Amino acid sequence: MKILQKFEYTWPEGTEQIEMYDWLKTLPQAEQDEFAEGQRNGERLRQIAIDDGRLIVRDDGNYEWRDSAAFAVGKQNDFIWQKYWKRWQVETGVIFSITYE
Repeated sequence: MKILQKFEYTWPEGTEQIEMYDWLKTLPQAEQDEFAEGQRNGERLRQIAIDDGRLIVRDDGNYEWRDSAAFAVGKQNDFIWQKYWKRWQVETGVIFSITYE
């Protein structure tokens, strides 16, 4: 049975909604370049799961896993990308949540 992994981002009331890629543009060029390297590697890691037939990235950006075994294997995240993704959350107050169907 397929597993749909839905990603949701919400901003607390009174905070400005700043998407990650807009936030990245405010960083020094060296950090933007470092992030870009991490993103390229992260996309490569995600592509492995896609090529293996375990993962489909839906048009809305959510993930559809082939079955529970594919979901259990998952995919790796690039540690550089993840560092900036977590920093964006802290600095903007965005709250990230995942639901499964």
